[in-house]
Amino acid sequence: MKRINYISYLCLFYFYIAALFSAEAQTYYTIPDDSLYKALMKNYDTLFNANGQLIVAKARGMSADLNLDNAGITNADGIQFFESTGILRLRNNKLTSIPQLSSMKGLRRIYINGNQITSIPDLTALYKLADLYIVNNKIVSLAGSNIETKTTLLYLTCSGNNITTLPDLSQLTNLKTLSVDHNPLTSLPDLKFNTGLQQLDVGNTDIHIIPSLDSLINLERFNCDNSNMTKLSGLDSNTKLIKISAKNCQLTSLPFFGNKPNLISATIENNYLTFEDLIPLTSLNTFSVFAYSPQKEVSLPLYATIRETNNFTYQVSIDPALTTNKYTWHKNGIQVLIDSPQNYYTFAPVFMGDSGTYYTTITNPALTGLTLRTNYSKLTVRPCIEINTINLSVLSSDCREGSLIDIAGTTIDGGTAPVSYTLQSTSPVSNIPGSTDTQFKNIIPGTYILTVTDSKNCSAMKPFLLDKGVDCESVFSPNGDGIMDNYFIPNTGTIQIYNSSKKLIRTMSVPAAWDGTTNDGSLADAGYYVIVINGSSSFGVSLMR
Repeated sequence: MKRINYISYLCLFYFYIAALFSAEAQTYYTIPDDSLYKALMKNYDTLFNANGQLIVAKARGMSADLNLDNAGITNADGIQFFESTGILRLRNNKLTSIPQLSSMKGLRRIYINGNQITSIPDLTALYKLADLYIVNNKIVSLAGSNIETKTTLLYLTCSGNNITTLPDLSQLTNLKTLSVDHNPLTSLPDLKFNTGLQQLDVGNTDIHIIPSLDSLINLERFNCDNSNMTKLSGLDSNTKLIKISAKNCQLTSLPFFGNKPNLISATIENNYLTFEDLIPLTSLNTFSVFAYSPQKEVSLPLYATIRETNNFTYQVSIDPALTTNKYTWHKNGIQVLIDSPQNYYTFAPVFMGDSGTYYTTITNPALTGLTLRTNYSKLTVRPCIEINTINLSVLSSDCREGSLIDIAGTTIDGGTAPVSYTLQSTSPVSNIPGSTDTQFKNIIPGTYILTVTDSKNCSAMKPFLLDKGVDCESVFSPNGDGIMDNYFIPNTGTIQIYNSSKKLIRTMSVPAAWDGTTNDGSLADAGYYVIVINGSSSFGVSLMR
């Protein structure tokens, strides 16, 4: 049994040696990608034999940079034989993947930007790697690359990809540059151990806060353009900052700049910064670039609705400690108050004619390069009192003397109690005295206007109509005694009235009350008349004298 085991182990040993010898003995390699082959032949033709095959031993021994930029390469298989090269350049090709690089242990710098690469191979074996430049690819994650273990890494630049999360970078204590801009990132890992960072780029991301920003005391260049950053107070104690670019963010304040003698460039336009934030910076004489205008709009309510005769004030809530701001107010694009020192505009009271679109511009003589302005605000002035709906109840009905009605269910907006009610009949025209009582008696069929008046003499009107009772006959007697003097037609449109001889005697617009007269104003004879509505339906009515 022991002899059998010995023979088995011996066989395995010889198999391993043979395999190793076979791998080491590979002499030539045929480059599969024609574009890669041409690029290598153009720059490194001495590495190929007469048959156009790569001489593996020569490739392994070449320590010069491997420059394969802009060559249209789609397959980089073969570069793994260049084990001694220190710099790999594969920029602006057509690669979708990178072969395993574990054999290229001499690599210090990798530049593979401008391809279509979706992932990065394992970098564990690259013990000298200091610079990884993988900009403008389609990388969605750095998982699997073991980048978080590369303690030799000085520069990690992965801008312009589809990366949504970053690994823990706490072991990368030598890192000097971290560029993750133009990625759909919403957060960063904690950077409290990356105190050697000199450049940090998080622009064009959804990042709104940087964990342990106050630990980055050696930061010299910082970029958070077009991000959701709301504050940068973590940079207050930093004294080495040279350049900051934070345009088009959500900043409402700035870090302290007075302790940064090397700061020569500050690009901070399109934030929510005001004169209080910016005027102090004008005393700093280190700037060669100071871009602060324009800023985002100062907030006014987008919409404001107020009832007539009430007071209303627009107020701009910025710079409470400044008294030198000037405010110019505009209504519908026209200046209505120019260079006011007050940050408010008051209507005392407001009237219907004040409705419109308002905004204000704000200037300060200490910073003439900036004009702040508010958003547009639409002011709608409503009547001081309004009738929403008329809820009419007929308590009793008399065909001769009219109805007893109650409008207690009427709904009203606005106004100051108590309110009083008045009815006006429009067909026929007559006024009906009103009071705070909601009941009206002897109301004959017709069209009416309900007027509501409050204690401040503010009033509103709304029309309604009252038809005859269902039991009333189609008869009227226009003799001036105040009883059944008119016949009310509640329909909408036009009517023609014909006598018993089928002669047209009157044309009217309805709803309206017929008072028994003809088109020429004369009195119609007693008799039976046919009323045709809009040229279609009809009904009859009897006129009595």
